Amino acid sequence: MSQGALPGTSGSLPEWLQAIAAPTAAAGGGASAALTGALAAATAEMVAGLTLARERYAAVHERARSSQGRVRALRDAMLDLARRDADAFAAFERALALPRGSETEIAARERAKAAALTDGADVQLVLLTHLAELADHAVALAEQGLVSALGDAATAGFLAAGAARSAYWAVRANLQDGPPGPEVRQRLEAGLGLLERVEAVEWRMRQVVSEKIR
Repeated sequence: MSQGALPGTSGSLPEWLQAIAAPTAAAGGGASAALTGALAAATAEMVAGLTLARERYAAVHERARSSQGRVRALRDAMLDLARRDADAFAAFERALALPRGSETEIAARERAKAAALTDGADVQLVLLTHLAELADHAVALAEQGLVSALGDAATAGFLAAGAARSAYWAVRANLQDGPPGPEVRQRLEAGLGLLERVEAVEWRMRQVVSEKIR
């Protein structure tokens, strides 16, 4: 894989790391946040599976099985969002390379840049939605799942919260230079609401961990 090339849909972790480390806009922070979310989901999936393997947790098996299936779907979805974010910023790089010798060309270039940044913001908003759901599953697994996997459930929740903060500020950054309007405000308000939801769950996770780990 050449420096700066984007991983395919089934790209390996080393390929993603190489793409993100390259001095290009794509892949970047948004893809990193999505990959972090996918790692958080995989960790939560592990905790659900470990809980299902213990008969003494039979009372919560139904909940654990539901969480296992849902976080698996979220893992796949967030991995796809990493690629979509990278694609958005590859489009942004192409927009930067457009000619700007005339007013018409400059206007076209600006529209292409704005479209790519808006696409990137929308990817991060979807990511925030997934992270909010994942955080709920992670704290439920911390509360009811295998006790010896508490640290893993907490890791899933804390990674989700970190990714959510990154995603929210990516939305802000992507939209800051665009024309103000109701759609921009709606995106920003939606992003903030999702971040606050995730951080409230993160606080609950801290309480759970503090109560169970002395």
